[in-house]
Amino acid sequence: MRLLLPLLVAAQVQVAGPAPRDYPPTGRLVDIGGRKLHINCAGTGSPTVVLMAGGGAFSIDWALVQPKVAEITRVCSFDRAGLAWSDPGPADETVEQTIADLHGLLKASEKGPYVLVGASIAGIYIRAYQRAFPADVAGLVFTNSSNRVGFSVKGKTGLLWDLTDDEIRSGYPMPASMKGSRPTREGEPFDRLPAALQEVRLWLDVRLWEAFDPGKAGPESLLSWRKEFIQEFDETDPGRKPPLGELPVIVVSSGPSATAAERASRDGAAARLDFLSANTVHITATGSGHEIHLYQPDRVVDAIGQAVSAARNRTR
Repeated sequence: MRLLLPLLVAAQVQVAGPAPRDYPPTGRLVDIGGRKLHINCAGTGSPTVVLMAGGGAFSIDWALVQPKVAEITRVCSFDRAGLAWSDPGPADETVEQTIADLHGLLKASEKGPYVLVGASIAGIYIRAYQRAFPADVAGLVFTNSSNRVGFSVKGKTGLLWDLTDDEIRSGYPMPASMKGSRPTREGEPFDRLPAALQEVRLWLDVRLWEAFDPGKAGPESLLSWRKEFIQEFDETDPGRKPPLGELPVIVVSSGPSATAAERASRDGAAARLDFLSANTVHITATGSGHEIHLYQPDRVVDAIGQAVSAARNRTR
């Protein structure tokens, strides 16, 4: 899996041009207390599946997965604060704000329990949500959740958990060059979305690019990510019991299941996901790019279906 740079920078599309027009939300806006978040739901049944996109990504990126999941249960995709149609908050993309926002959103709009699905960096969000609200969560599905998240400071590039808090802080404010060019088209893999949604996504990318000011960006999100990764390492170190007990967990990855040696190492984070629960399935999406929900959506739909079935029937 790839080395990820700071959220808004890593997520940018590399091109330029005008946004065509304004697009209305695909779902509905829900007030969570002075701010509104966007959520789009379909289908009926329990548990409710909640889809969370990766860094700088949007709810519409689940368009190849959500309709098929809606055939078996209730499913919702949503946009974190500051993304797509969701209002920004005081500390966007921090773990603390993200899970508090999601908790408020779900309590105001959807019945539990929930199977949480996290792509890329969203993997740390769904794990943190389960830790904070365990009674709400019936299962977790990770899809190529971030493995090696790095950051460059003063000529040094290191994994977040190997850098100190002070080293991360020293990388801010960012230089103006980090803003990059204005997006003009959607490239791989987002060109796999229907043409109409590619237009919407370009408009969202342009809005995100316009809002991004490197000089005002702060280290808060990366510091919270670092803290979460370290906690996940600590709770899954060799010799420890699975911290989630028998909770259904499915890990969908471009690579094979982790070895004991990979579990013992802190060179990557993805290996630890296979050891979160004693009730885990690892699905290898052979040949897939990072966004498995776009490259091999049926593989993700199958994984979600297994998690839903295990939660409903209380089976392994």
